[in-house]
Amino acid sequence: MAESKEDDSVDLILRHVSHRFPDDLARALLGAGVAVTAVPYETQLDARHRRLDRALDANVDGERRILHFEWQGDLPPEVSFRVYEYNAFLALAVAAEAGGRKGPVPRIDSVVVLLGGREEPWPDYGSYRTSSEDAPFSGVHYRIEAVYQRTVAELEARGSPFWLVFVPLAVDADRPKIRRVVEALRTQASSRAFDELGVAMAVLAEADRRRRGLADVVRSLLPRELVMQSSIYKEGKEQGRFEGQLEQLAHLFERRLARALTPEEHATLVERVQEQGAMPVSDVVLDLSREDLAAWLTTKNGH
Repeated sequence: MAESKEDDSVDLILRHVSHRFPDDLARALLGAGVAVTAVPYETQLDARHRRLDRALDANVDGERRILHFEWQGDLPPEVSFRVYEYNAFLALAVAAEAGGRKGPVPRIDSVVVLLGGREEPWPDYGSYRTSSEDAPFSGVHYRIEAVYQRTVAELEARGSPFWLVFVPLAVDADRPKIRRVVEALRTQASSRAFDELGVAMAVLAEADRRRRGLADVVRSLLPRELVMQSSIYKEGKEQGRFEGQLEQLAHLFERRLARALTPEEHATLVERVQEQGAMPVSDVVLDLSREDLAAWLTTKNGH
């Protein structure tokens, strides 16, 4: 995603919730009649200093497919080349992980989720062409999903709690619709899912470029501790402390604990990284036993 203080906080929270709800992320874009299961797909791209916003390893009607998502605040020309680059490296990574076995690489579908930009409608697909104009097309096509040009009803119609986090960006979003969506989400989702999606909705409301003041109404409908958590995401990124570190640390904690972090534990982790820094917190993951690590996440000041 384009680098800015505001974009960083949005990038962080979308990485987090897309990791939690991979099926919801994928299913709404593939159609109601498609059977989908998906899990986050980890590759060696990070080692090459290329960081995908989200890649999913999906089973789509019995066929393995890699779904690649990028969040963008706008769509400048260089994004098309970056999608092509990521698409190519994903294909190489999947082939390498197959150990040189014969057979086709799983199909890779790339999607750019646009959070803002021009008012003129975008086409359904963008492309980056590597072949000459008088030759058959070679390169990559990618889907353009301009959520900020969708209506609230269109996002609701996807039947997926994940896509409701984008409602504050919808073209017709207003205070009554925000209230209705948040209250509906509260009744439809589990307590934990509501907490995580509520934080994401608050962060995205802050990023609304139309400046309609919808962040206030989202925050008014969330518990105080969730409002504080969304502020931590924003302020932590502004201080330059969370570039990729929080997601990696949360992953390490969950591997050691052999379970997902609760919203309260995740909020504690955010606070500890702010207070102590990423390196001391990573030492805690390595040094403590599983039981002591769980206690560290619930003990005041980590002592």
